[in-house]
Amino acid sequence: MAQRCRDRPAFTGGLLLLCAAFTGLALVATTSSGEAATAGSGATRFVAGFSADTPARVAEASSIGVTTDILYNGPPPPRSPLRRALVDDHMSVVDARLSGELFYWECHRTHTVAPPPAGQPNDYCATDEDPSVDSPAVVLKTIDGWLRQDAADPLVRGYWILDDWPYWDGGSARGLLQEVHQEIEAATPGYPAICGFGGTVLRTRGGFDLSTAKNYSNGGCDMVGWYNYAPIDVLTHPSTGSKLDWSMTTLLGIEGRDLARFGWSESNAPLLGIGQAWSGPYDEHYYQPGLTVAEMQTQAAAFCAYGASAIGWYAWDDSGYGRHTDTPDNSQVIDQGIEAGEAACGFRP
Repeated sequence: MAQRCRDRPAFTGGLLLLCAAFTGLALVATTSSGEAATAGSGATRFVAGFSADTPARVAEASSIGVTTDILYNGPPPPRSPLRRALVDDHMSVVDARLSGELFYWECHRTHTVAPPPAGQPNDYCATDEDPSVDSPAVVLKTIDGWLRQDAADPLVRGYWILDDWPYWDGGSARGLLQEVHQEIEAATPGYPAICGFGGTVLRTRGGFDLSTAKNYSNGGCDMVGWYNYAPIDVLTHPSTGSKLDWSMTTLLGIEGRDLARFGWSESNAPLLGIGQAWSGPYDEHYYQPGLTVAEMQTQAAAFCAYGASAIGWYAWDDSGYGRHTDTPDNSQVIDQGIEAGEAACGFRP
C-alpha cells in the first residue's frame, strides 16, 4: 500500500472483501496458469481482500475464501513471489493505482487552487506529495499507460478509482472520473470502475458528508463502495465499540439519499458494502474501536439488507498498523467475523 495521508482509516477505502453477485461484473478468478477463467452467463460471486500484498497475506486471505486482491500498487510484476502466490491461489486483481493518481492530483489542488477554509488544517494531505501531478491531463496520461498494461495482464479484472476526498472541494473529481471511465471502457471494456465513499458508524446517527457524494455520476462509476468505520479515538480512550450502531440504521439511508441526489441507484451502480476489520492501537497515538464477530456480522448483514450486491471489509495492510493492532493477519476473531459476514449475506453456508 502506498504510504499516503489518504490511508487514514476514518474515511479510507482500504481493504475490501468483495462478495459480488452482479451480472456483468468483469471480475473473475484465474486459472493455475494465470489466465482469466470463464465467468459463465449468470451472476458471479467474489470474496476479495484489499492489500493482501505479500505471499503470506495472500495465503491467509485465500484460506478464508478470498478470490480477488485489490492492490493500491497495482498488479505485481512478472515472476515476482506475490504474483506467483496470486496465480497459485487463483486470485484476480483490482487495480487501485487509479484512485492514488486522483489523490495526488487533488492533494496538489488543496495546496494550490483549492486550499481548506481559512483557519482550517489540511487534513487531506499535509504536504503537496507529488507536485508533478498538476492537471487532469497528467492524470489521464498516467492512467492510460497503466490501462494499456492491464489490458494485457490476465490477473487484472477491475479498478478502484475513487477514495477519500476533502470536504471543502466536493465534486471536483466528477468530470475527471467520467474521463477515466471512458479510458477504462476503451482499454478494458466491461471491467468495472468502483467509486468509494466513506461514512462513520456512530451511536444513534450516521456520519456522512454530502460534499463527497458530489463526485458521483452514472458516467463515472459502475459500482459504489461505501466504507463505513467506527470513529477513531485517542489511544487513552480504548473502546470495544459495543455502543456503536453497527446495523447503521440511519447511516445507510443518509448515504443512499445523498448519492441519489446525483443520480445514483442500485440499478445504475450496484452497492459494495465495506465494513471494518481492524481494531486496537493505530498510528501510535490512536485507537480504533471494536471488534467482535457479532459486530462484523451485524454490519455485513445491514449492508446486504439494504440491498448491497457485494460486501467487504478493511484491511489486510495499512501504514498505521502496529504490532498490537488486530487485523485479519493476526486475529482469529476478525477472520471469524469475515466468515460470519459472508454467511449472513448468503455467500457461504
